Amino acid sequence: MDNWKDIWSRTRHLPNEDPDLQFLIDTDGFNSGAGKISEEAWSTYVRHAASLMNIQPDESLFEVGCGSGAFLYPFYKNGHQVSGIDYSPSLIEIASFVMPEMDFSILEATQVDPTRRFDIVLANSVFQYFPSLEYAEEVLRLMWEKTNRLLVLLDLNDIQFAEEALRIRKGSLSLGEYEKKYAGLEHLFYDRNFAEKALKGKRFTINISNQQIKSYGNNKFRYNVVIEKW
Repeated sequence: MDNWKDIWSRTRHLPNEDPDLQFLIDTDGFNSGAGKISEEAWSTYVRHAASLMNIQPDESLFEVGCGSGAFLYPFYKNGHQVSGIDYSPSLIEIASFVMPEMDFSILEATQVDPTRRFDIVLANSVFQYFPSLEYAEEVLRLMWEKTNRLLVLLDLNDIQFAEEALRIRKGSLSLGEYEKKYAGLEHLFYDRNFAEKALKGKRFTINISNQQIKSYGNNKFRYNVVIEKW
């Protein structure tokens, strides 16, 4: 039986030609079903995220669960220093190939090094794959220590829509078919006050917004969190 680590650790190969943004988007798993996102929609999404973050030209970004770098790549092309970690060796190989001057490492999310700090520390559509809320809270606190200004969680599963999201995921599959296909591949869902509770006692401003990606089937079930340190 596969689990999420098995799925994301499968080998991906570099293309014969220089990979484009759509290749990175597809490689990072946004290429099928409700999660499919076109290059145009992705680029608009990244610009929207940049607006939410109010990112400045000289700011650096670090991504937890960066995959092949689809989210960071547009910022890299705009001259930002970017870096990230992922537990998939082949995805890190691709990220290092397309952004050769940048630093990418094969690490678990709980192995974030908080001593090397960045202006913005983020995770995009990753927290749903974590094994438990306790694990997610640990990662969140490490991200808090690592950031100079912003901690950003994008595309979080909203627990108030968990049952509806499950119905759509199940589709027309019977219970037996669903369990065979998705056993060990459950998604984690979060209260909208998850980050605020996990960082209790810290000083920050928090902004929570609904996800909005063109033609993205998961919009209704997802939300974004931007936390600014005081």
